[in-house]
Amino acid sequence: MKKNSKIFVFVFIAIHTFAFSQKQKNDSIIEYLNRIEKLVSETKNQNKYDEINKLTSMKDNASGKEKADILLQLCHLYKYRNIDIAKNYNKEALAVSEDINYQNGIYKAKYNLAYLMFIQGDFNRSMEVIKGLEKAINYKQYPETYAEFETIKSDIYTEKGEYDKALETGLKLLDISENTNNKFILSKAHAALSHYYLRLENYQKALEHCLKGLDFIIKQKDNHYIFQKVDEIARMSAKLGDKEAALKAYNFYLKLEKELYSPGSYIQSVVYMNMADIYLSNGEYERSKNYLDRSISMIMANNYRFRLPRALLIQAELYLKTRDTLSAILTYEKSIDAAENINAFDVIKSNSLILMDLYNKVGRPDKVNENKTLYDAIKDSLFNNEKEQRIVILEARRKIKEAGLRQQALELENISQRAELTSIITVLLSILVIGFFGVVAYVKFKEKNKVIYRRTIENLETQLKAQNKNIPIRPLNVKTEDKTNNTLDDNVKYIILKRLKKLEEELFFIDSSCNLHQLSEKLKTNPKYLSQVINIEKGSNFNNYINELRINYLLTRLVQDEEFRQRKLSYIASSIGYNNLNTFNAAFKKRQGILPSYFIKKLNEEA
Repeated sequence: MKKNSKIFVFVFIAIHTFAFSQKQKNDSIIEYLNRIEKLVSETKNQNKYDEINKLTSMKDNASGKEKADILLQLCHLYKYRNIDIAKNYNKEALAVSEDINYQNGIYKAKYNLAYLMFIQGDFNRSMEVIKGLEKAINYKQYPETYAEFETIKSDIYTEKGEYDKALETGLKLLDISENTNNKFILSKAHAALSHYYLRLENYQKALEHCLKGLDFIIKQKDNHYIFQKVDEIARMSAKLGDKEAALKAYNFYLKLEKELYSPGSYIQSVVYMNMADIYLSNGEYERSKNYLDRSISMIMANNYRFRLPRALLIQAELYLKTRDTLSAILTYEKSIDAAENINAFDVIKSNSLILMDLYNKVGRPDKVNENKTLYDAIKDSLFNNEKEQRIVILEARRKIKEAGLRQQALELENISQRAELTSIITVLLSILVIGFFGVVAYVKFKEKNKVIYRRTIENLETQLKAQNKNIPIRPLNVKTEDKTNNTLDDNVKYIILKRLKKLEEELFFIDSSCNLHQLSEKLKTNPKYLSQVINIEKGSNFNNYINELRINYLLTRLVQDEEFRQRKLSYIASSIGYNNLNTFNAAFKKRQGILPSYFIKKLNEEA
């Protein structure tokens, strides 16, 4: 009875704490929306169309720096409404700035050029512009332009899946803003980090950074960016499970559109897409379709290429919900094509996995294999750079095409040249040949597995003997790295290694949720330093390092604990930190060369 009372108290406190935190979060969001509404009421008369007309009339009578600044403002006002007009104003501003050697005007025009490329999905050319000016622009002389360049750089890294670079760029910007007490740089740093955490699906942190950036916008009484911020608040609220709050925020957004002005197709396209996603999850399919159609129309008209894959993804999900499987399949295929155009390989990976299941349901094994080839090409490759990613995708496509052509050729040959008897004989001979080679391959495979198993056992015995004698040894299969490029302070490195060793002894790695950021927090260091130490001192990247620790620990336990190896393979996998059996099998085979089931079977046979 006493025990039950304690449980009840614990559950009550947990529920109360959760409810209180939810209330605090909702109160915080409502407070920000109220502040935005107050800002709108104060700036209602700041009509952007009036501002555009005023600037347009002023530019014809202006010259020099004044003209360049006016043209840059017009580009800024048009960039979310009409990209072609924005480009023309920016081109003119750049020409004027170059004629009079107006450096700040040149840099702002180059930033606009990079940003306009970015919002149309041309990440590579955008990054080329940024890289070309990195040495020329510093935060002391051009703080705002520097912050804008670094923010877009972080956003490009995030969109391309280079998350370590995105985080490093955002945190560097945050450090500079705090050291210089520059509020504009601070707002840009929070914008970059919000984008980063959104892509990593850490919606709570994304929302926190979004609201911190919004503080600066409200204090500056600049209503130009509030539409994006309301959209971000709504989207993150939905992802955090509060769809009611999300829809309230979107209703507030629609109210802003009426009271202020249209924010432009670039912002509207993503807002309508996000609204469609929420209505889809609520089962309001007609409303979802209406907003999605408007979004896709804007995306196609303005060539917002990096928005297209996700819009098509939502459209495909809508087709599935309304039981139109064939349209869903075609739309997922279109989403893959759109993702290839902007090198969004994570979308290709997720879509090909979905298509494998859909093609299996409609009885198309050939298409299942095609998408499996594509999925495996991305999943099994250790990409070092975007060029390697592109090569892998192209190679996978080429193999799929060649396999299809070979199949067509065989079918034509069978129809036109072979009689029924010849076909039967050929099939029988093929079966015999395949069977013979299959038997040979199987025998070789079994022998190879035995050799690998025996080598693994011998290595384990050597390792255990060394441990009993307190002889330090390196973990199995760890590659040594050239340490001549180590720039990390030796004292810092020593402290990290000492703490890391202690955590290894405490088996931190069997926690399924362990990751680089969580581990760096435990070690009281930053992810960059920890990653350097693991790369240099452990000779491995973080994922391989964790897998190495888990498999080493598992091998020893399997050999020593007979009862443990009698457990189900899924239990064994989860007990050392793997939530997915396939991931566990792949990690074990990659390191040992054999499957864990075979290794355990041989251990039991020899017991």
